[in-house]
Amino acid sequence: MDVSIYRDRIQIRQRGDTQFVDQRAEFAFSSDQTLIAHQRFFEDTLVRGLRKILEGGFSLRYPIAHIVRYDGDMSDADRTVIEESFREAGIEDVLFELGEDLF
Repeated sequence: MDVSIYRDRIQIRQRGDTQFVDQRAEFAFSSDQTLIAHQRFFEDTLVRGLRKILEGGFSLRYPIAHIVRYDGDMSDADRTVIEESFREAGIEDVLFELGEDLF
């Protein structure tokens, strides 16, 4: 799946499919200083988006997330938070492919 991360919003597209989710945060995870200021709220938004994309009834055998867009500059700390959040949500591998225009 391809994931784009924006201020208080994530977008998920299932690769090779037309499924697309634009998930707004119920609880703001961004601040004026950083895109992911509240990891718990980011994880909540991520899980909500993943549930919507998986509503079709299939399961992922080896779930991989491709981070294709990030709103701003990504620090090493941001990368760590993203990886931890995706693993908490059940994604086994997180690949950073920033700069690709897939959405």
